[in-house]
Amino acid sequence: MNKPKITVRFYRIRNRLMEKAGGIGANMETSVFPRHVLQETEELFQEMISDYPDWVQETLNKLTALVEVCINFEDKRIVTYKQIQEIAHEMKGQGGTFGYPLVSTFGDSLYDFTGPNAGLSDSHVQIIKAHTDAMKATINGRIHGDGGQVGQELKAMLAQAIKQYT
Repeated sequence: MNKPKITVRFYRIRNRLMEKAGGIGANMETSVFPRHVLQETEELFQEMISDYPDWVQETLNKLTALVEVCINFEDKRIVTYKQIQEIAHEMKGQGGTFGYPLVSTFGDSLYDFTGPNAGLSDSHVQIIKAHTDAMKATINGRIHGDGGQVGQELKAMLAQAIKQYT
């Protein structure tokens, strides 16, 4: 059986964005950006990292209030889960960026847990609360990185809550 020949063309598209942003393989020494601009940017980013626990409190307070809605109003859970999931998505993106990968871990788990097939029972709400408590403990305790022993204990606490309530 003779198959028709197929001509395949492979196009290499030049990445002009990378060149515009600082050059291919650029680092602080070889970048076309002025060094002082890079240093100022790095300093601003480090300041944002140190302020993260303070400004994320508002988000955690909102998350706590949404959990309270779920606890007190069973008929509002499905709508509230969507709001919780949006915050969880935000938290999972922020945590690692600002030196709190545990927040990302818990945010990712909460995002999955409040998805379209999420359970609406009281037990499921308790698991959502456990996620929220773990994130608050991480931020309030300024637990950076993997959190060492405390981080492992928080992960174990959350795993135990999931096991207990599902």
